[in-house]
Amino acid sequence: MSRSQPTETDADVTAETERESFTGQGLPRVEDHRILTGRAEYIHDITPENCLHMALVRSMHAHADVVEIDTSEAEAHPECELVLTGEDLRAEYNPMPTGIETVTTDDGTEGTIEEWSLAADTVRFVGEPVAAVIATNRYVAEDIADLVDVTYDPKDAVADGLAAREDEVVVHESVGTNVVDHERLEFGDPEAAFEEADHVVEGEFSWGRISGVPLETAGVVAQYDDDTDSFDIDCNIQLHTLVDDTIYETLGYDADDVRVNVPADVGGSYGTKIAIHRYCCLAAMASKALDRPVKFEEDRIENLQGGDMHCSDREYRMRLAVDDDGTMCGLDVWFVDDFGAFPRYPINQVLKPLSVLTNSYVIEDAVYEYDLVLTNKTSQTAYRGFGVDPHIYALEMIVDQAARELGMDPTEFRRQNLIEPDQQPYTLPSKNLYDSGDYPATLDRIEEIIEDERDGGLLDPEVVAAKREEGKYRGVQPSVIIEPGVSGSDWTDRQRSDREALADRPRDDVDELPEHLRAQLREDGTVRAYLATDSSGQGHQTLVSQLLADELELLPSDIEVDYLDSVDAPTEYGSAASRMAVMLSGATVGVAEALIEALEAVAADHWEVSTDEVAYRDGQVERADGSDTLSLTELAAIDAEGEKRRTHVSYNYDHPATDFEEFDDAFSQKLPVYPTAAFGANAPIVEVDVNTGEVDILKFYTVRDCGTMLNPMIVEGQAHGGIAQGVGAALLEEFGYEENGQPQAITLFDYLLPSIENVPEIEMEHTVTPSPFTVTGAKGVGEGGMIDAPASIATSINAALEPLEVDAPADQIPVSPAHLRSKLREERQ
Repeated sequence: MSRSQPTETDADVTAETERESFTGQGLPRVEDHRILTGRAEYIHDITPENCLHMALVRSMHAHADVVEIDTSEAEAHPECELVLTGEDLRAEYNPMPTGIETVTTDDGTEGTIEEWSLAADTVRFVGEPVAAVIATNRYVAEDIADLVDVTYDPKDAVADGLAAREDEVVVHESVGTNVVDHERLEFGDPEAAFEEADHVVEGEFSWGRISGVPLETAGVVAQYDDDTDSFDIDCNIQLHTLVDDTIYETLGYDADDVRVNVPADVGGSYGTKIAIHRYCCLAAMASKALDRPVKFEEDRIENLQGGDMHCSDREYRMRLAVDDDGTMCGLDVWFVDDFGAFPRYPINQVLKPLSVLTNSYVIEDAVYEYDLVLTNKTSQTAYRGFGVDPHIYALEMIVDQAARELGMDPTEFRRQNLIEPDQQPYTLPSKNLYDSGDYPATLDRIEEIIEDERDGGLLDPEVVAAKREEGKYRGVQPSVIIEPGVSGSDWTDRQRSDREALADRPRDDVDELPEHLRAQLREDGTVRAYLATDSSGQGHQTLVSQLLADELELLPSDIEVDYLDSVDAPTEYGSAASRMAVMLSGATVGVAEALIEALEAVAADHWEVSTDEVAYRDGQVERADGSDTLSLTELAAIDAEGEKRRTHVSYNYDHPATDFEEFDDAFSQKLPVYPTAAFGANAPIVEVDVNTGEVDILKFYTVRDCGTMLNPMIVEGQAHGGIAQGVGAALLEEFGYEENGQPQAITLFDYLLPSIENVPEIEMEHTVTPSPFTVTGAKGVGEGGMIDAPASIATSINAALEPLEVDAPADQIPVSPAHLRSKLREERQ
């Protein structure tokens, strides 16, 4: 089991909330006390005795052959313990698992892609590691790394996704093409829809590279045990019970021989730390070679430059078929996703947008087509939203454009095509289901809110006119946006499946992963629960403690919540895809029922009566005739005398969609399955300075619905954080590259994160529409804000500049001042 960081008691909460229902209350997070008092232990705080430290030698070329690696001077350094190269790894270990291992070209030729933890023959992006140096401390290791002499033969590089499709420079000669995956999916009859529509509106939109940039960078401490020929690896990887195969398979060991443990406190991930297994493998290899613990801590430049952590980088061409009366008839989505140098796991960021293919609109006929290309850039990995955010942005932009070409008010155009509440649950053309929601009412409410700003507020006509005299244009564009939640896992293999065989795939072949939770009654009558998943700051311990307290009729202070490591925990999906509130709450209800059943059985045996003659109530078990009671402390003592501890229970909560045949088509065809659809309407009021191109978000109004709010404080925290990230994506952040593949943002002076200066005042309201698909009615809410804010900000910029009749001014994310100035100058010429 993991290093213990159980929850702590908050005395104030205990006193004030005794005997109340804790679910639905904004209880302060139990994790925060140890974090704010400096008692949280992050991976960077773990340094075992006798520990060595690792530094990496990284390529400064985007594309080059490695001619020679001379390690002699480094190895001669008195404090050098080891230098590993790619050749060393090939003698003993395996390449890392990739998202696509085999590529079949149009002529039927098959080629394979291999990624090793250290490059040996060719480097394919700036920052790719070519050697690992282990020394007595990190500073010395860095100095010794400078002594490793690598001779490169530079090659032409390709750093543009569209250009990479031409294959003039091929990133992996083994497969002979940069287009490693392509798919065209048609739903309904899109050809007829576009032929018969009165208008076809076309647009091109770009989404630049961003990433999570967590406060705590990647870190690992690996220790090899010679006696058992096994590894103990502490690291801050995300999804540690699911992606631990990327570690043990690379090492060539069985899963039980590689114990991966994630600390209870991780300083952010947002999906990006799913891909840090390279560091885990290298530290483990070095530890085995030296028979000492080895630690690696990624620095900020490594994180920004080559930490394997960039996300979606897309060029879209969208078409929308519309009739004169404003009816949306068909959607055609085509895009290129620049995946960087390797098709890293998880690869399916291009597929999740199918779960919200038409956003909140009724469109029955659609095309979804993509090219997945490799370039000489840092590889992609997951990021909050998992590829949905660029899709929603591009879709809302073409909707905006269509409204203006039709001469309709963009808000009325949207309203006319919204899914109505009596159509819920609503099946998308792409076979996913929305569970519940009243989208028109949400749009109405956000309009009511901003209407108040038109009378003496930020959008008062006199104020707006005066600002325009200063060259500052204000505007707002309300829209309704969906956040898909609670991903299934089976569909993630679509890109590795025989797609022709999917048409006849039996539904019984679907094997979804549940969420696992354990609980045990302790001698003092308190309950300890164990999570099988890791956390990156989402508040899992708080959620489980407050729900379990309600189910067991105890106080949160009677509940402790701890974590399991990868060996003790069963393989399950873990923290991803806005999944945990739904899955953990379902698992909590289930494990509580199992524990109550066990307690009643123990009591019944003690009294020598049947279980029908006892009942659990108010934290104890009573005889039905009222003659006797047993407290939890007494029950724990009785249970301890038995041969088997019946009060140690576990429960697996199945993925909600598995219970509904309506998802069968999506499951059998391996399409995205997201059974919850949180939704909301945004209305950010923006002001654009047409002289500088600067955008100021004056206020961000939002109305949000995530079904049952289990803990409103956590829900609001997730939304605020997501919107802040969305502001950064929309206006500031981008990992730009020069044509030769040199990265342009390797420090926080270059990569602009939003600060308090950029994040506006957020006015948030909530509605509650419980999900009929989940045990508690909760919907996934962890990616909202990031999914919806960029689209909302971009369309509001379009609205602000509408008087200038600029053609799609926000057609590029980020909407930088330079881009806006360029668009305005083009219009003036």
